[in-house]
Amino acid sequence: MKKIYSIIIVVILLASLGFSYLAYNKVNGGNTQQDSLSKIQKTKIMKVCYVVWPPAVIKDSKTGQLSGHDIDAIEMMAKELGVKIEYHESTFGNMATAVQTGQCDLGTSLFVKIPRAALVDFSDPLFYAGNSGLVKKGDTRFKTIEDVDKPGIKVAVSTGESGDIYATAHFKNAQITRIDVESSDISRFLLEVTSGRADIGIADANTIRLFAAAHPEATDVFAKNPFDINPNGWPIRHGDSPLKEFINNSLLYIQTSGGWDQLEKKYDAHWLHENKTYSIN
Repeated sequence: MKKIYSIIIVVILLASLGFSYLAYNKVNGGNTQQDSLSKIQKTKIMKVCYVVWPPAVIKDSKTGQLSGHDIDAIEMMAKELGVKIEYHESTFGNMATAVQTGQCDLGTSLFVKIPRAALVDFSDPLFYAGNSGLVKKGDTRFKTIEDVDKPGIKVAVSTGESGDIYATAHFKNAQITRIDVESSDISRFLLEVTSGRADIGIADANTIRLFAAAHPEATDVFAKNPFDINPNGWPIRHGDSPLKEFINNSLLYIQTSGGWDQLEKKYDAHWLHENKTYSIN
């Protein structure tokens, strides 16, 4: 009889442990994956998804070497942690999914948007930036962004980029053309404007500024008044609290130790000093 009671007690204990595990698993969104910081420290490798987006991420067209204020900051963290970086080229449209699914431990700067926030968490904002529009020189139809959403207006955007997210949410009348682009040439979709296939291209203000500077036949129509100001942060997998805390504390150290000032000067990245406003000067 005592043996039977012992067996019953063992069964009850195992069942309790099982229920506790299920409850914990439910509270944590079913995520039983090892936290990324522990994995990084164990494997000595940090996997980083990136999109070429100067001055945050710059890629040498000849050597493939990466630089930029995001890259330098991540490299600083990796050096202090004693790990190597394994870079994975991505796009604005799929970086959040790549982080969510564990292909990468974190990603470089992304506009913090609600659809993206449903997929991933973000570090504290590194800077704030807005969107702008590109038109052919001499086109004076668009005084405000509201002027764009009219029947017959063709809008070019890069799939998954901030301009695409904005246009999808706000344009009900304009015709939106989405162009898939490679990470190394995120502004290629703006050729739709210079070729006359689109009336205006919408993207983050820095991409528009750089393209307009390289194409005298085009104009940055909202250069002095970017719209849809957004925080920019590094995407991290939901529930990856140790890695998020490590990144935020590291960014705080880089900022307070003068590292951000050095990166601003090195890459002419004035948005690193911007708070909730945007400036490209």
